[in-house]
Amino acid sequence: MYFTFESRPIAGLLCILLISFSLFCPGHTFAQSEFVNIQRLMIEAYENYTGTGKVLDYGKALKLYKKAAELGDVEAQFIVGGMYFRGLGTEVNIREAFDYLLKAAKRGKYSPKSLAIIGSMYVRGTVIPQNYVESRRWYSIAAEMGNMQAQSELAYMLYHGLGGDRDFKLAEKLFHLAAMQGDIQAQYNIGLMYATGTGVDVDLIKGYAWYSLAASQGNTSAVIARNDLLIDMNWDELNVAQALSVQLYSKIEKNKMVVDELVE
Repeated sequence: MYFTFESRPIAGLLCILLISFSLFCPGHTFAQSEFVNIQRLMIEAYENYTGTGKVLDYGKALKLYKKAAELGDVEAQFIVGGMYFRGLGTEVNIREAFDYLLKAAKRGKYSPKSLAIIGSMYVRGTVIPQNYVESRRWYSIAAEMGNMQAQSELAYMLYHGLGGDRDFKLAEKLFHLAAMQGDIQAQYNIGLMYATGTGVDVDLIKGYAWYSLAASQGNTSAVIARNDLLIDMNWDELNVAQALSVQLYSKIEKNKMVVDELVE
C-alpha cells in the first residue's frame, strides 16, 4: 500500500484529550463543535475503509473522508489524495489526487510516495503546468526519505541542470542510491557517468559493471553501451568488471529482500 490510514482515529482521540475548547490541528484552527464533527467523520470513514464493525465500503469511506478534508482536516486530505490516486472507492483521478496530496504536503502531511507523485506531476506537466523548480523541491524531500523514484528522477534533473544548477556529485550519489534499490535506469545512468567520466573520474570497470546490471534486466541502451566498452578493455579489466557486477547484483537483491520484509 502507498498510504496507511490506521492511526487516524487514535490520533484524533489524543487531540481531544490534549486540547480543550479551542482545538488545533496542523495548519488549521477549529472550533470545538467543528473539530468533534471532523473526528466523527474520520472515525466513521476509517470503519468503512477497513471494514471495522461494518461492511468494507471504499466509496462511502471516500465520501466521509472528503467531507472531513473540506472542513480542513489535513489527514483526510492526504487520505483522499491517496484514494484518488489508487482508484479506491472511485475511478482513478490524477488531477484530484494531485490537488489533495499537494494541499496536504504543504501543510506538512506527506509520505515519500506522495511527494514522489507530486514531483513527477510537476516534472512531466501532468494536470499542472510543468515546473522543474517545484519538482526539485518535492523530489528533494522524498529523496532524503529514501524514495527510489525521487532519488533517480532528482539525480537526472541535477545531471542536466533542470530547475537549478547542475550538480554531478550529488547526481552520482543519488543515482547510486536508487541503483542499489534496483532502479534499472539509475543503473544505466551511473554506468554512463563512469564510462564517460562525467562528473567523476573515468572508470571503465565500474561503467561496465553498472551497464551489465541494467542490460541483464532488459535495458537495450545498456546492452549496446556495455558491448561498446569491450573495445577499450583488456581481459583482466573485463574479469574484474564482471566480478564487480555480480557483487553489486547480490547486494541489490539483498536490499530488495529487506524492503519486501519491511513492506510485509
